[in-house]
Amino acid sequence: MTDENRYRLRIDSQIVGYKRVLNENYEFYSRNGLWWTGHPLYYKQIDEFCGLRDINNQLLYELDIVEYKIDPDLPVRKGVILWNRKEKEFCIKDLEDTGYFPVEVNGVQIFSSRSLKFHSFLFINPDIMEALGIVDE
Repeated sequence: MTDENRYRLRIDSQIVGYKRVLNENYEFYSRNGLWWTGHPLYYKQIDEFCGLRDINNQLLYELDIVEYKIDPDLPVRKGVILWNRKEKEFCIKDLEDTGYFPVEVNGVQIFSSRSLKFHSFLFINPDIMEALGIVDE
């Protein structure tokens, strides 16, 4: 079985490429997510893939702003994908509420791709970052 981790690479607010790490030993880089090479790319920030795809099959990474639904009968909400350091798990932090929703519980994904839609990047919205108290490292 292949253990794979994916990352989005940035220099501040500009996405410069993507990185795949296979079995913790092999690193591959791509400028567009399609063509991969072993030659490293220069970057300053790295955002981890959270394990989810949206309704358009787009990979979702930490610091992505998404439209989501917990209940099909409730209106669409907006949240940001964050790494919860305390719980050591990815979650969606609602932008209008204090709540966090874990991405998965006991290995089961809480959100289906039909209930998620990519909206924007948090790192190009400094006002939202400041309101949430998030510092882009």
